[in-house]
Amino acid sequence: MTHRQTKTVFLASLLCVAACAPHAINKSPVPQQPISRSFTIGEAAPVASGAWYEQFHDTGLNQLVDTALKNNFDVAQAIARLKQAGFLSEAASASRLPSVDIAADTGLAREKGGSLESASRAGVALDWEIDAFDRISSAVTARQFEERAAADDVDTVRMSLSAEVAEAYFRAVAQNVQLRLLHLQADTDGHLLDLVKQRNDAGVGTNVQVLQQQSQLAENESLIPPNEAALRVYENRIDVLTGTVPDSANRVSADADFSDIGTLPAIGVPSDLLLNRPDLRALKNLLIAQDAEIGAAIADRLPRVTLSGSYMMAAGPDAGAGYAASALAGLVQPFLDWGRRKAEVERNKALYEERLAGFTLAYLEAVEDVENALYQESRQREYIARLEARSKVLHDSLDAAQSVYTQGESDYLPVLNAVRDLRGVERDLVTQRLNLILYRIQLYRALGGQAYKGAA
Repeated sequence: MTHRQTKTVFLASLLCVAACAPHAINKSPVPQQPISRSFTIGEAAPVASGAWYEQFHDTGLNQLVDTALKNNFDVAQAIARLKQAGFLSEAASASRLPSVDIAADTGLAREKGGSLESASRAGVALDWEIDAFDRISSAVTARQFEERAAADDVDTVRMSLSAEVAEAYFRAVAQNVQLRLLHLQADTDGHLLDLVKQRNDAGVGTNVQVLQQQSQLAENESLIPPNEAALRVYENRIDVLTGTVPDSANRVSADADFSDIGTLPAIGVPSDLLLNRPDLRALKNLLIAQDAEIGAAIADRLPRVTLSGSYMMAAGPDAGAGYAASALAGLVQPFLDWGRRKAEVERNKALYEERLAGFTLAYLEAVEDVENALYQESRQREYIARLEARSKVLHDSLDAAQSVYTQGESDYLPVLNAVRDLRGVERDLVTQRLNLILYRIQLYRALGGQAYKGAA
């Protein structure tokens, strides 16, 4: 190729570069839908710092969650994935630097006299792509933000884990509370049965009343085994979540009771979710990584500038032994690939559109999660208040029915009905107080939680 031809090719490459500039990566993407200024319920003050589960002020819960965060195998898997992402990021960053290899070769050379002599070389070889158009830098950026997303995934697993432990813990507490109530109700029914038998023996009552009260006692006692089985299920779940083999040992005290969750905590504003929820942070970082992939695909259509060289010691029949150095600069401009590189750019743009839509949907669902938890807790409080009011009325009704019955002014049926109604409401109150706590856990989970005490 003549000097003029070389110059023409070089100018054509420059024109191609001018027509296709490197891609600018947007590192602050936002959802495609407008962000609301506040939630419909709750205080828009900044969310309190600290481990969210410590807001229940339950030492047993705190210890179990801290143990789970250290020993859980879902967390261990997430940390291993984070390490993998870190090594990929490290490998991508290394691509920016020159590659230096030790090279050696040997062969046979025929001299003029017809004899064969060996010729060999040994030394170092250098190969370096100068990242003139950010192809490598874009790939490095993609790997770095994927690593950040992996770190956010670790926090997502930890958040989900802490919520699962809290849910299992309070479900076990509810079973203990329910069992204590069932045993208390059984004791009360036993005393009533003794009273009915005494009246029957005195000729005041009837055998039917005795049988009715025996049925009431039997019904109450029949509820104990299923509750004990449910307790074991939740205890086993806690074992697995804390990285322990289920061993029939109880991690939740039999005397444990529900925490007083107080009023609604400060919940911040919807835009806080983009920072506080690790799953949204992960999606955002993956979106930025995909934008960087677009940049890498665009840069792949631009010229590649490379430097290569070697420093070798050569020995042969003609030259004897000596050192030789070489250096070469090269520029390669893609010219005809039948649209392959352009298609790769468009594919990466479509992937970005997909991830942006997924990011927006996840944000909308996050707001939905908070709104649902807030409204459910609000209605649940009202429901519990009405159940408690009904429980008080039933207590008064039972006292009145027992008083009339002991005075011999009525049969036993009003007492039995009052007992059954009161028993049902008392057991339902345990379930609904558990649901109130579960709604609070859902709220903390929807808000993204805060610091993870003991997290690696």
